Amino acid sequence: MIKKKFEIAGRSVGTGEPVYIIAEVGSNHDGSIERAKELITAAKSTGADAVKFQSFTAEGLFNPMRPKDGANPDGEWEPHPAYPVIERLTLPAEWHGELKEFARNEGIDFLSAPFDTDRAVLLNELGVPAFKIASGEVTNEPLLRTVASFKKPVILSTGASYMSEVERAVEVMEEAGSGEIALLHCVALYPPRYDECNIRSVKTLAERFNCPVGLSDHTPGAMVPVAAVTLGASIVEKHITLDKSLDGPDHPYAMEVDEFAAMVTDIRNLEIALGSGVKEPSEGEMGERVGARRALYAAVDIKKGETIRAEQIKVVRHCYGLAPGELNATVGRSAKADIAKDRPLTSENV
Repeated sequence: MIKKKFEIAGRSVGTGEPVYIIAEVGSNHDGSIERAKELITAAKSTGADAVKFQSFTAEGLFNPMRPKDGANPDGEWEPHPAYPVIERLTLPAEWHGELKEFARNEGIDFLSAPFDTDRAVLLNELGVPAFKIASGEVTNEPLLRTVASFKKPVILSTGASYMSEVERAVEVMEEAGSGEIALLHCVALYPPRYDECNIRSVKTLAERFNCPVGLSDHTPGAMVPVAAVTLGASIVEKHITLDKSLDGPDHPYAMEVDEFAAMVTDIRNLEIALGSGVKEPSEGEMGERVGARRALYAAVDIKKGETIRAEQIKVVRHCYGLAPGELNATVGRSAKADIAKDRPLTSENV
């Protein structure tokens, strides 16, 4: 049975909990373990809850050949131009433990998205607190089953997916023993246009699966993830970089460190601002119930025993007397005491 909430490294994730914010490094380490560590430190400085990498090998991710110029697969094939790039950006197996330990010392959760079962096994052996599955793996049932069998929380991005494909992915993982599943709405474009974002899908996923939901976002700025939080996102994932101008596929649409920190602050402030949803005055508003509201006041001196006429009453601030809604009931009543001009009419003197 899929759960409404679960824990990642002792941190509760789900509706009503603080948003779990993931700083996605992706390939922005550029093949340097020192830069990877810089990004971990930077992610921690922003207030993010987790830093996330991608665990793949070129041979486990790409076929080295592809149809030439997008031609028919039965036609001529050529070397895949992305293959050597992927080889360069691979996170070596031996780095994983060192980076996880570095993140632990920095005080931030270490996550990584496996792209094949060998890397999934590696991450599980390292003791990662949760697994992230990229959008492209939604239909990779062998990987889904392997990850689900580890009985740890799984955060699945759903970019470029139909609902039926998401339903099947969840079914596969549940069958393999996972009940701690979160679903992230995602648009698998880098970056997408705003008219492609469809962030109401966050609510749709929550209503359909009754599990933690969130957003994996590639748009510029913080507007879309902040808006997603208002729609119920309890997880936000966003790319982070030290410098957008660096070479590499993930840098241009990532947030620089100060931008990421500002987004975290916006989300935390929004969480406070969202409140309980109960319509009632805030503690600070209680004074405004007097200062900004009106009451019935004597427009002229009114003598004790005098029948009060409408023209003897004015409705002005502040609310130290009978409320304006009692005007009609007050007209025609007798004054119980003298009421000086500009003094409020009260239940004691009317």
